[in-house]
Amino acid sequence: MNGPRVMFDVPTQFIYTVPNNMPWVKRSHSSTRFNWLIAGIASVVVGVLAGYSWWGDTASVVTLVEQQLTQSQAQVRRLEKRVQTLEAKLGIEEESSSEPTAKAY
Repeated sequence: MNGPRVMFDVPTQFIYTVPNNMPWVKRSHSSTRFNWLIAGIASVVVGVLAGYSWWGDTASVVTLVEQQLTQSQAQVRRLEKRVQTLEAKLGIEEESSSEPTAKAY
């Protein structure tokens, strides 16, 4: 008989066996799980490395922009103080409160 055979292992489960028509082909189902596991881990590693190479440069640019923004805010504060000092010397009264006019959002 050359067709598939059915073996009863447990009354509700069937194990299908096919006669080995090609004895040079060896199939191991446990090795395919291992291959999928390795492929999954490799894809995660490649994804992390690719993400770092793509977005790592952006993160460094953000740091530079933050530094420039901090310097600009400090310069604006200094200039506001100088303007207030000049207004006081000239006798110009400021009707608004003493809050700075430039705000960073």
